[in-house]
Amino acid sequence: MLEEFPETLVNIEWHSAGYTPGDSDFADCYYYDSFGACYGVRGSMYGVGGIPHTQWNGVESFVGGWGGANWEPAYDNFVPIYQSMVGADTPYDIIINGLKEELQVTYEITVSLDADMSNANKKVEIIVVEDKIMSYWGAVGIDHNARNVGRHWLATEDLDVMYEGESQTFTGSFEIDGEAWNQDSVKIISLVQDYDTYEIFQVQQLNVNEFDTDQDGIMNNDDNCMTDYNPGQEDIDGDGMGDACDICDNANIFIPGNVNGDLWWYDTGNLDPTVSVDIFDVLRLADIVTSGDQESCGYQAGDMTGEGDVNVIDIIALVSMILDGTLGNVSLNQAGDSIL
Repeated sequence: MLEEFPETLVNIEWHSAGYTPGDSDFADCYYYDSFGACYGVRGSMYGVGGIPHTQWNGVESFVGGWGGANWEPAYDNFVPIYQSMVGADTPYDIIINGLKEELQVTYEITVSLDADMSNANKKVEIIVVEDKIMSYWGAVGIDHNARNVGRHWLATEDLDVMYEGESQTFTGSFEIDGEAWNQDSVKIISLVQDYDTYEIFQVQQLNVNEFDTDQDGIMNNDDNCMTDYNPGQEDIDGDGMGDACDICDNANIFIPGNVNGDLWWYDTGNLDPTVSVDIFDVLRLADIVTSGDQESCGYQAGDMTGEGDVNVIDIIALVSMILDGTLGNVSLNQAGDSIL
């Protein structure tokens, strides 16, 4: 069913140590900082006795299964439950975002309301899961993927918003277990749940490799400006940093030698400017070297030796090129090129 309804069906598996595939670590889920406690806490919430136990939207339970890996009757029973719940109106919207740096994940979860709703005993759950763990289930003698296995129940937060248009953001971080987990299969699941009735009003999931901080449709790992909306990914100078967050045009303005970024319009009828390299660039380069400024656009343009470290040698090289009438491989006094 998860493959059949990927956009509208989200699950979390909570495993009991006595009912997991052989040699698996599925029960080793952290509840906050308590190792192996997830199943007990969640099971107590729903009064779990028999296994397997499925809890639909927190309010409808189904206990038991069919022997011999006969999944068809389970499917036939589960689909009507799903269909009775999918598409129900909810005032809540959840957006999951964050940043993944190697094994460290920082998350930001925003819950917003598009209609008034009481916040009495409403909670936001934040849970880390690992998806598609191939395992051998000895009782039925088959290999099968375990889906969205609970790995770390990070938080249960109070939801304060109650009026249309309000939103609340929850932040935190966690570390992926690089030895035990497949980091490409790690997700964050967040849900809004009523802790009086246990009804779940909204749920969202996101793989930690699919964060999109600026919401431009380009995942962070591929986005050339992670925090600036730029769905077109324009990059005029081809340096890997998009125009939306790159103030330095290293292809047309801050070319080698044009340290201060001067442009001149010698022909007022021509909209294309001409780059100017002169004594003022030498003075600007000297300022950069003496101040240790490595952040300005002129730093790269001042790397005349191409060594990556701008210093007094680059000043000497720039002066020499000006006196010689050459600027690296740039032919001078041609339209669009440097003018000395």
